[in-house]
Amino acid sequence: MKTKYARFLVPLIFMAADYTAIVAAENLALWLRNWTVVYRIPSAYIYIWVPVVFFVFLARSQVYTKMQPRLDSVRQVFSAVIYGVVSCIVLLFLFKESIALSRLYAILFAIFVVCFVFLARYLVRLFLKKAHLFYKPVILIGAGRTAERVLRFFQNDLGYRYDVTGIIDDHPISERISKKFLLYGKMKDAEAIVRDSGIQNVIITAPGLKKEALQDLIQKIQPHVRNIAFVPDLIGTPMAGIETQTLFSEEILMLTLKNNLASKRNRFIKRSFDLVIGFAIAICIMPLLAVLAIMIRFDSNGPAFYNAARIGKDGRLFKCYKFRSMYQNADKILLDFLDKHPEAEAEWKEFQKLRGNDPRVTKVGKFIRKYSLDELPQIFNVIKGEMSLVGPRPYLPREKEEIGKYLSIICMTTPGITGLWQVSGRNDISFNGRLQLDSWYVHNWSLWQDIALLFKTIGVVCGRKGAY
Repeated sequence: MKTKYARFLVPLIFMAADYTAIVAAENLALWLRNWTVVYRIPSAYIYIWVPVVFFVFLARSQVYTKMQPRLDSVRQVFSAVIYGVVSCIVLLFLFKESIALSRLYAILFAIFVVCFVFLARYLVRLFLKKAHLFYKPVILIGAGRTAERVLRFFQNDLGYRYDVTGIIDDHPISERISKKFLLYGKMKDAEAIVRDSGIQNVIITAPGLKKEALQDLIQKIQPHVRNIAFVPDLIGTPMAGIETQTLFSEEILMLTLKNNLASKRNRFIKRSFDLVIGFAIAICIMPLLAVLAIMIRFDSNGPAFYNAARIGKDGRLFKCYKFRSMYQNADKILLDFLDKHPEAEAEWKEFQKLRGNDPRVTKVGKFIRKYSLDELPQIFNVIKGEMSLVGPRPYLPREKEEIGKYLSIICMTTPGITGLWQVSGRNDISFNGRLQLDSWYVHNWSLWQDIALLFKTIGVVCGRKGAY
């Protein structure tokens, strides 16, 4: 559904969802608080003042007017909601002449409003995406691999609703894009095409354009559109924590890149997060660990655990805890199998895995590998500080030579139970592809990214994508 009123209606829809979530959180917190002592709050406070306070902080975060990646949206909404909670508690304190400030109510309200606002916004975004409502028409300039990646992100991320009406390119490289979308014309005709289309959004996905050509293109089409986005030639460059400074008098845009993991505060935050969540997970999975250990012992000869050396932070080796999923003479079985199956040897060299039938894996091993249950004991590595919940893959010492130039980057932090490689295809990614993803993760670390990757891991594991 395309409508010229979308930029007015979409913010109203989200405001209605936020209002419902905020009021519901207040009433539920008040209802639970009144189980012990009756606690009254003026209706104007619940239905007017508190929502208004939240709307002010949410509006300042541009979450009503700006399409942005889901991770950025979560971070902005969380900050706005926390500021709103603190402000509302202060506002509640101002009513102290008529009511007593309840700490229980404040705590319950803080928990409920964070959960309800996120849930309401998620449901709205999901509905708009699935129903294909209020999408923005956009012209894509450039139809190569970069365009494919941009469109794939837009398709998978609930934060974006773009309809590509057509593409402009001299020689479209991507067959997928050229087959799916109408080719409007060539670069030299871009100004006339954009002007005559009436479409107000243009995305330039041609990072290979020379600076002069890009400047000329932007200057020609900018008078005819409301928004222009372009992908600079920075693919692969660390992006997290990037800051921009505009030096107007010299016509310069300066980018500042931060090494987030070099900060002691960030390392403390990551470690604290690992400990709190790690202890909680360990307590919950103890019965499951016991059951799996018994199943492994009954299935084949040998111990329940396979504790192998892995490369840790700063290149130090540590014992990585895992459930045993292979037979004890797995190395001999592998060599015999590769001798008899040359095609499997090629696969082993590329992926360091046998993605089909691996003769080394036991019956129970196949089951626990499908759902990554063999990695559950690594939670104790996390508690010990040898691993993290999220991080680079824990590599084997014999893989040092193949890791090559990426080793120093990957060893900047502790390896993780899950990571970017886990949610991006797991064993379907080549060894070199995993290294690139791990390097990207280290360069672009943030707590929000860790949280997002943990939630994505649940979906990947349940879907058994890339598990062998």
